[in-house]
Amino acid sequence: MNDKSSKFVFLFALLFFAVMGSPVTGFNYGQANAQGMSVSNSTSDSNSTSDFYSNKDLFVTTEPNGFGIYEEKNSTSYSPGESIILYIEPVGFEYNNITDENGAPLFSIDFGASFLITSSNGTILGGQENVPIGNIISHNQNKEVFIPFTVTQSVPFPTGDYGIIYEITDENSGKSFEITKNITIS
Repeated sequence: MNDKSSKFVFLFALLFFAVMGSPVTGFNYGQANAQGMSVSNSTSDSNSTSDFYSNKDLFVTTEPNGFGIYEEKNSTSYSPGESIILYIEPVGFEYNNITDENGAPLFSIDFGASFLITSSNGTILGGQENVPIGNIISHNQNKEVFIPFTVTQSVPFPTGDYGIIYEITDENSGKSFEITKNITIS
């Protein structure tokens, strides 16, 4: 298959979904926070130079079981069809104050994401925007949260070198950060 055909097939292979959230982190899919009101409660360190950023982001071998509970992948090489899981620890996100059905105060943490897949020379091959990660509803202002971001190759990628540009957005503040990772499919 020539290079143009490979890219054409690859674009159609980008029918993957970013699978995010875990019951351990308290993600509650489909739970609305329409009662909430944005506030400036934030988890960022007062000595930090950036408001919202990734404290840690690394590839892992399996879905993480909780904050800091993961097995780091010692390589950026993946087999065709293998899932690509990035573990992210965001810092500096803001809370949305909401109440439960009885009027008790709760805190909402809400993230969104987008990603792009690029060739080794930077050509954008595909991606997905506005991927909902989920909403964490808690009685506490949780500071230790993680995002397991899985890119699934619904059709195996052609062998080669690629870049993945992840963008994570704090929906409560509107701030975002990017993470760029290089991978090899072999």
